[in-house]
Amino acid sequence: MSQPSPDAPEASAASVRTLEMVVAVFFLLIGSVVMWDSARTGANWGADGPQSGYFPFYIGLLMNVASAANLWRAFKSDKSASFVSRPQIKLVLAVFLPCMVYVLLMQWLGLYLSSLIFIALFMQWQGKFSWLKSGVTSLAVVLLLFLMFEIWFKVPLIKGPIEAALGF
Repeated sequence: MSQPSPDAPEASAASVRTLEMVVAVFFLLIGSVVMWDSARTGANWGADGPQSGYFPFYIGLLMNVASAANLWRAFKSDKSASFVSRPQIKLVLAVFLPCMVYVLLMQWLGLYLSSLIFIALFMQWQGKFSWLKSGVTSLAVVLLLFLMFEIWFKVPLIKGPIEAALGF
């Protein structure tokens, strides 16, 4: 199996054309929902002036006109222009997916325990720090955040089972 040459372009994960079309359709949907809801609440000119949905209806209409123009322009554009390569999207996902797991874990473990786990694992995995440095740093950051928000500023943040067991 031959290796690609260093001068060869990287495989594209998504083209500019595809993403522009997806975004245009998304904004067409949003504009349509705005128009529908504005028509539902009243988008006409009443005896006492414009009804509550009058201006939002026309904003939605303008969004749809602009989105349709962008969709048409994207449809006619170059198919080969790459928006992001596969190696680039892998780098983005290497940060995005752990962040999503972190946000989901917050719902069950609370902010502090989730942050401790996230910082330690991320430092070890992405930063290649030792487990000792990762653990000490994550513990120090979480303790500082806890003291700052819960004790000094009296701002309650998302709690988990450990905070509840400690009486917070």
